[in-house]
Amino acid sequence: MTDLASTRVLLVDGSQLITEGLRLSLHRTHCFRVVGIAHTVAEAARSLRGTLVDLVVTDFDVPGAGPLRTVRDTAQYRPGARVVVLSNADSPSWARAALDAGAVAYLLKTSPVAELLPLIAAAVRGAPATIDARVGSLVRLPARMPPPASLGRLSAREFDVLAEMAKGMDNARIAQRLFISNDTVKTHVKAILRKLGARDRAHAVAMVLGESSEAFVTT
Repeated sequence: MTDLASTRVLLVDGSQLITEGLRLSLHRTHCFRVVGIAHTVAEAARSLRGTLVDLVVTDFDVPGAGPLRTVRDTAQYRPGARVVVLSNADSPSWARAALDAGAVAYLLKTSPVAELLPLIAAAVRGAPATIDARVGSLVRLPARMPPPASLGRLSAREFDVLAEMAKGMDNARIAQRLFISNDTVKTHVKAILRKLGARDRAHAVAMVLGESSEAFVTT
């Protein structure tokens, strides 16, 4: 497909702020037509079954099921549609998992909209599989580390929080970047420490990155 103006888009993300921001950004280009918005896996599946779509822009981990479920549902219900994963996780392993599941691009929510839109357009036009150039530039996880969901310990959202911790973000900043409350961040941090058997935040990050705990900010 090369006529972007006829591209029917389904937006899938647990955050209404994200979906509304994407809707407005796509609308302003006059190149995409948003035909559906979903905030859970179930809502996305209903939209895929009942609405013709050419492009799905989805978070890696949508509320209601495991990571990448919407990517797989798209392949089942709309096999001709292309999928772009838009994630908070600056993780090469997550990016590889998304492409392996059938996505054509893995992009970061922290990238400027002016850079995201051309990448989304390129994905629609059939560009080769794309991973945001920023992935791994701030937090480079070991190449041997499998996607977090397969570890059977951290949830996808907990891994989001851990990735932000590794960047030295405190709870308030993590909450802002992930569009969740401070209390939710605290709950995730406690779960991360418990599941990893870590003494503190720095130890948890060091366990994942294989670095000295002194290299990371603790808050």
